[in-house]
Parts: sequence; structure tokens; C-alpha cells
Amino acid sequence: MMMTTARSSTSRVSWDGITVNRNTKSKNRRRAFVAAAVLLAGGVQLHSPPAAAQAVRTAMDANERALERARDQLSRDPSDLRALREGVQAAMRLGRIDLAATYAQRAQQLAPGDAHITAARGAIEIHRGRPRQGLALFEQADMAGLPENVFVSDRALGYDLLGDQPSAQYYYAIANRLNPNDETLRRYALSLSIIGDYDTGAAMLKPLLNIGDRPAWRMQAFMLAINGRGDEAVEVLNRILPSDVAAELTPYLLQMPNLTRAQQAAAANLGIFPSLAQAGNSAAEAQRAKRRRPGD
Repeated sequence: MMMTTARSSTSRVSWDGITVNRNTKSKNRRRAFVAAAVLLAGGVQLHSPPAAAQAVRTAMDANERALERARDQLSRDPSDLRALREGVQAAMRLGRIDLAATYAQRAQQLAPGDAHITAARGAIEIHRGRPRQGLALFEQADMAGLPENVFVSDRALGYDLLGDQPSAQYYYAIANRLNPNDETLRRYALSLSIIGDYDTGAAMLKPLLNIGDRPAWRMQAFMLAINGRGDEAVEVLNRILPSDVAAELTPYLLQMPNLTRAQQAAAANLGIFPSLAQAGNSAAEAQRAKRRRPGD
């Protein structure tokens, strides 16, 4: 479904996680962004082993069932805070950020100081491309007694989106220890690749690649491109997309080395591709981020 959103003074059009400026007028560019939407949304079928495909489907079914349970409970008792929490979490895992935000807003009205809900609001802001606002909410949640394992992978993503990869990796390591899941591995691998540690990131991603995980192959393409291995990144595109679609997306993937670290993280994780003219605008963001590392 196409969704129109606005941030600052720029209107944006979004296709399943791909965000572009409305000022993009070229038909070819529009087609390229549609191609990117296909890639990021995982809409192209890879030749995955049946067991891997079943595992992905099972995880999705579990989240859908959790969301349905939360809806059923809320239809009986709209003020059930536990159901609202569960609804937020399930909606986030399904990528339904607007629905998660609706539940979080209702929960905040019921329990304004609830640390879990404040953290959920922070995670939602981060997924909407507003990491500074999101991380500020996480700090508020900390003061309210937030457990270490709540939305920690999303918190890590917030630091990645500010270009503070060491802090991001500090939180990814916590997430990987306390709440291991494939999405955290994919984000962690990309973050390592952004700082030039491609080999470690690739090793982390390899088990997912071996089972044909579509989002992992998407991340692999970005990791290669970020590290200046454009030809290999294009090879990955041609494996997972029709040749004409891959050709449209290629110029955007090849611009990845020219972006700041924050912009690289936004492109790969959120599908926000800045123009080359915008490539230097967020370089100062990392300097303003509060850093958290082991031993701090």
C-alpha cells in the first residue's frame, strides 16, 4: 500500500519502506525506487530450501497470532495495558509501525510513566527515521526503570541512524545475547560493515544466506556496496531481482560509498535513499549522540 508521509519540510512517498522525495520527477528514477521497494520488501522469491521458507512463515504466523490475540482482548477491554503492550510488540515485528503507534498512544494515555511503552514510542520514532527523538524517549524509559532487554535492537538501530556505530554495536551485542533473532543479526552485520569490518559482518550473516533468507541477501548487497565492492553487489541484485529491475536499482546501490555512515544505515535499514547532493548533511549527527559502550 502506498503511504504519504511528511518529515521536516520534505514531502515523501513510501512504498513498503522505501522513501523518496516527491521532487523526483524522472520516470526512470521512479521505476528504480519501485525496484528498491521490491528488494526491501522481500517481494522476489529466492530459491530457498522449504524448511527455511517454513521457518520464516512460522515466525510471521506467531506474530500475526499475537496481534490477533491482542486485538481480541482489546475489543473486550480497551484499557488492558498488557494487551496494548503485546499489540505494540507484535505490530512492530510485522512492520506495521502505524498500528504500533496507535496502540502505544492509547497505552501512554493509560500509563504515562510506563517504561515499556515509553521505549516502544522510542522504537517507533526510530523506525520513522527520527533517531534523536527516539533515543531521547529511551533515556526517559531508562529513568523509569526500563529492563535492559526491551526494544534493545531498535535502540541500537537508533545509534546506527546517527552514525554512531560503536554505540549501536554495544546495544546489538546486548540484543544478540538477551533476545537473539534474525533481524538483529542482519542489522548487526550491516553496522559492522559500515565501519569497514565487512568480514566479521559477512560471517555473521552467512547462516542466514545459506538458508536463502531474502532480507539477509538484501543486506548482503548493501554491505558489499558500502565497502566499495559494487560489482559483487550488482551480482547479488541480479540473483534476486529480474535483470531490468536490478539495472534500475544499480545506480542507487552504487552511490552507497559516497554517503555518510548515518545515511548508509538509513538506506539499508529503512529504505531512505538521499540524493548525492544530500550526502553530507548528516555527518555531524554522530557527534551529538550520547555514546554507550562496554565499560562506560
